[in-house]
Amino acid sequence: MNTSIATSVRRARATDTAALTALINSAFAIERAFIDGDRTTAEEIASLIASGCFLVLEYAGGIGAAVLVQGPGQHPGVPPSHAYLGMLSVQPELQGMGLGVRLVRVAEAMAEAAGATSMSLRIVNLREELSRWYKSLGYREVGTTPFTHHSLKRPAHFIDMTRPLAAAACYSVGDAGVAGVA
Repeated sequence: MNTSIATSVRRARATDTAALTALINSAFAIERAFIDGDRTTAEEIASLIASGCFLVLEYAGGIGAAVLVQGPGQHPGVPPSHAYLGMLSVQPELQGMGLGVRLVRVAEAMAEAAGATSMSLRIVNLREELSRWYKSLGYREVGTTPFTHHSLKRPAHFIDMTRPLAAAACYSVGDAGVAGVA
């Protein structure tokens, strides 16, 4: 593994807003084939950072990978006992090194510690490679949701996926130190 990749995951800080926004929009650029515009805005990311929901992995003085994780009852549209995972993004030159899997597993551990019984996520149906990848991590498709977040160039919908967790209601997602997150 590249030694310039941080060995720990940390919560995103307000000063990460621009870099995190750029990373996510870069990672989701493939979706411009069917979505008008960028995946996110600096305002959305700043709000999510302020709520303590983004985890980042540093790389060469910047952010190499990131994931949104919301604890049970924090994400609209998923059952209150489920945590939510989204916007998983890895710098293109770092893909295939296991960083995405690592962030997903840290997010799951945090959700378990917060008492979540399952982790939920949504992927766009037009990204078939994501369905295969998340299935390899133990997620299964449980339904669909209309795609209403952006203007579409062609029809699309979300595929809802979930994975059971072993809940341990000892900590909340906001507690420092859970799963080695600072």
